[in-house]
Amino acid sequence: MCRRALLAVLLLLAAATPGLSGADVEITCAPARVTARQGEQVMLQFVVRNRSAFRIETAGNFFLSFHAADASGRMRRFDNRRFPLPAPARPGATTRFALPVYFSLEPGAYRLEWDLVREGEFWGRDRGWKTAAVTLDLLPLVAPDFRCAWLPTFYESGREWLDRMQYLLRQVLRNNEMRFEGKLFAFAAGTTYPQAWIRDTATMTGYARFFYPPPVLQGIVDRFFLAQSRQGEVQDWVDTTGRCDKNTVESDQETSLVLAVWPLALDDPGWLAGRIAGVSRLRRLDMALDWLWENRRDPARGLIWSGFTADWGDVERSYPDQRAIKLSDRSRRTYSTYAQSLFIQAAQRLALMAERLGDAAMAGKWRRRERSVAGECRRQLYLPEKGYFIVHRVESMDETLHWEQNILAVGGNAEAMRAGLLDKKEIARLLRVLEERRRHYRLRSISYTLLPPYPQGFFPHPLLRSPWSYQNGGEWDWIGGRLVSALYQAGFRAEAEAYLREIVLRSLAEMNIFEWSDRSGNGQGASFFAGAAGILGEALLFGRLGLREEFDRYVVPAAADSYRLSIAKGGDRFHIDNSGPLIIEIESLAKKEVCLATGPGGKTVCVAKKGKTTVRKP
Repeated sequence: MCRRALLAVLLLLAAATPGLSGADVEITCAPARVTARQGEQVMLQFVVRNRSAFRIETAGNFFLSFHAADASGRMRRFDNRRFPLPAPARPGATTRFALPVYFSLEPGAYRLEWDLVREGEFWGRDRGWKTAAVTLDLLPLVAPDFRCAWLPTFYESGREWLDRMQYLLRQVLRNNEMRFEGKLFAFAAGTTYPQAWIRDTATMTGYARFFYPPPVLQGIVDRFFLAQSRQGEVQDWVDTTGRCDKNTVESDQETSLVLAVWPLALDDPGWLAGRIAGVSRLRRLDMALDWLWENRRDPARGLIWSGFTADWGDVERSYPDQRAIKLSDRSRRTYSTYAQSLFIQAAQRLALMAERLGDAAMAGKWRRRERSVAGECRRQLYLPEKGYFIVHRVESMDETLHWEQNILAVGGNAEAMRAGLLDKKEIARLLRVLEERRRHYRLRSISYTLLPPYPQGFFPHPLLRSPWSYQNGGEWDWIGGRLVSALYQAGFRAEAEAYLREIVLRSLAEMNIFEWSDRSGNGQGASFFAGAAGILGEALLFGRLGLREEFDRYVVPAAADSYRLSIAKGGDRFHIDNSGPLIIEIESLAKKEVCLATGPGGKTVCVAKKGKTTVRKP
């Protein structure tokens, strides 16, 4: 009894003593030896035995990290990335969990010491806590064996930063493969998401089809078709258990489904005629946009409405908890540039798909509706005196216009460019405004989404409550990539190149693409954000390299820059060498032809036969 009383007194004294000096905590980790590539997600099994009187959890500013020494024991990097604890270690308890980790160290052999850190205060080993040793053999990501195994589509531009990025983008897709019964089910949006989301799938399919077989990607989209309502409404996400749900404050799920299907239809137009639960895929796309037109379009305004979110976000200005993702009694109807722009793009592409399958009536319907929304978007949402589109207008709240019109929404305006709502002069003016604000706020990239963000407390949800956090002005390459892609396609090559280089160099240094980063540059949210990887891949292939794809052909510019490009996608396999004489070599071709645009005012040379062809440069 005396020993128990003494132990109780000691625990009380420890709890009353500032700091955690003398606490007894032990970490173990398995496996003890790991072989991985830079940027490859690895699952480690941790056990934390907490014999102290303290609760060890990320809410209390505790994280797992490691110290990296070389094989001889010389410290190579003491401070490394922090990983949140997925479960708390309560006093007197043992906690077990799996933790996805990755490494951005230089390739080599390391001895890792996994440790607990209380951020800004101390490392566990300095308090006598027991750490966990792991041997790491870290392989280079940029390597011939990785290229041979995972990069059938490959380019060489002569710019190291650009060429290296394709390896990281491919690794991000691999890290997000969701498997079910041994087969690829879909891609997670990021490593902390257990679901596949349609808006992220829409930004991935165009790039992922250069690395995955068409049936696999078609199956991913079919899962959203199967979850579609009889009226045409589209769900936000699906998972491997068959569950699905929708954040109803958005109005981009239906348009995202169309945009996800579009690149797959370019590869196989006949697939659109196939049926899902008795209804053709083309008809299901028609139903999806019809649902949006009937249920989320205000006839008086002629615009698509959604909840009051931060530009493209899915968290509304209503409740401080999960209720903020659903329309409710506190919702305010808003008309955002982002929602209109995605509708316009989806309607444009649905018209082309319908035309391809011979449905002139459907194609005509969506062209008329697209023109109608585009006209109203320009009339009601463009601010000529500011040089950009407003975030959104709020129904019965035009009093917000006096301050909200001063916010430059990068995402909404990037999508407006992609929808063809801005001419070249207007884009040039938009860029001047963007650069002025970027300098004013001293931002490291153009991926920050709102300039300026909404003020402190405007959104009650804690994720958006502070400026420059999450969707309220955080740095999202998922958005910055859209702007880069739009600028390339609009002919603003120098600006796009500079912006892309900033994003790529940061991503390569981190060997990661975070979901978002705060203003201090700290990565937040999910690691390996696949939606961002998809849009950045699009910016590289279709923007930087200028590849253009139609139903029957590819068009590749004979650019002044030297490059080599190998395409391997479905039944299409061809190579273009622009490093000397312009050479195109076709191994196989499912489309009719590959064309090379020899420059402004020059002719387009098309090749359909197998073999090697030399084309005269302009």
